[in-house]
Amino acid sequence: MNPARALLVDDDPTILEVVGTLLSRHGHEVVGTGSGLRAAQFLRGEHFDLAVVDLMLPDLSGLELARQAVAKPDTVVVVLSGSTSVETALQAMKMGIYDYVPKPFRLEALEHTLLRAIEKSQLNQENKRLREQIQGQTPGPQMVGRSEVWQNLQALLRRVAPTPSTVLITGPSGTGKELAAKAIHQWSPRARGPFVPIHCGAIPENLLEDELFGHVRGAYTDARTDRPGRFQQAEGGTLFLDEIGTMPLNLQVKLLRVIQEREFTPLGSSRTLKADFRLLAATNEDLASLVEQKRFREDLFYRLNVIPIQLHPLRDHPQDIPVLVAHFARKFARELGQPLKQVEPAALQALEAYGWPGNVRELENAVERAMALGSDPERLLLQDLPAPIAGVLPSVAFPRLPQDQDLGRFLEGLERHLILESLQATGWNKSETSRRLGMRRTTLLHRLRALNIPLDPMGEAESTLVREVH
Repeated sequence: MNPARALLVDDDPTILEVVGTLLSRHGHEVVGTGSGLRAAQFLRGEHFDLAVVDLMLPDLSGLELARQAVAKPDTVVVVLSGSTSVETALQAMKMGIYDYVPKPFRLEALEHTLLRAIEKSQLNQENKRLREQIQGQTPGPQMVGRSEVWQNLQALLRRVAPTPSTVLITGPSGTGKELAAKAIHQWSPRARGPFVPIHCGAIPENLLEDELFGHVRGAYTDARTDRPGRFQQAEGGTLFLDEIGTMPLNLQVKLLRVIQEREFTPLGSSRTLKADFRLLAATNEDLASLVEQKRFREDLFYRLNVIPIQLHPLRDHPQDIPVLVAHFARKFARELGQPLKQVEPAALQALEAYGWPGNVRELENAVERAMALGSDPERLLLQDLPAPIAGVLPSVAFPRLPQDQDLGRFLEGLERHLILESLQATGWNKSETSRRLGMRRTTLLHRLRALNIPLDPMGEAESTLVREVH
């Protein structure tokens, strides 16, 4: 049996000590805590082969924590409980846990159960690896698109990936910064090593240092076992620091030293460890502006900004919306166990017309909602989309040609009406209006002049319009 990582969650310090020692004796690494909320945080950011969860926790339902642990790939869950409720045991078993151990338990019996659970986890992982090897399907980043923006990004990521350089990925929330970081990792010589992400803004300041550096037993009151930090977990692989702009200044100094010296010291330890990882960072903030405001260290900024990569909002590459919609529709059809739905033209038109302030993440959520709650088993309809998106397209009756008007004048009037309507909807933003109407900006400006439409709602002079066109 290979050394495994185990998460032990119990508010009884004696059980943490005894069971932790039992697993450590077999060479396994144990992360122990008496807090369900802290354990949930561990599960979000780290991999564990085994999770041992007490159902009676002071700050979070043990069943809820067990559910979160079961949902993690390759994590086998064993539940401990002093409750004799058959209903509780059945609930836990239905979740897919490996075993349910009532308290009080015999230590030898628990040891046997936990070691078998670790064996099962490692066997599952080995089988998965062999299947991927046989099928030649090593999972890669799911990046889809066809626009020039997307193609340029793909080319840049592939050029950057083989280098050891630090990369700073910037862009608005929801544009796929972590996906870009995973692509760099997957296409790099470190692809066989771990990809270790950490969201700097999601972890309280007093815990972030422990998350990064780890600690040794006795470093503080609750430090009952050694615990490696993210620097150590990323050994031989890639460390991804998301939302780096939220990192406290005191930790920025320590991170800078790790980058410069390639070594760090866990909390409570006098032993310095070498750091062998590639660093990728991301932010949706303007770090240069934060430097000017003295909220981010200038020397750290330059250390991170070796290779900058800018991700663009979805509104800058709307050509990718149909491809992304098709990708997400296939994804959620598999996950929801549904047949693949065809997207009706009106729904796709609304998706393309919407501004997507939440970018690709918002688009993914919209497609998931439509797939899950849609009324038609075969088609994704306009009415299945969230109201703000479906409402982008007004329902209009098909116009009829008046008897006393020729077709040319009628079409010119209809064109003028549609252009004015689109200008009003975009706040007279000519670039956005031309995108929505599917024409070049220069073409739109020519049509504005031909249809005697002012350049802005204040009625800017015709001469200004002519100057801009020419």
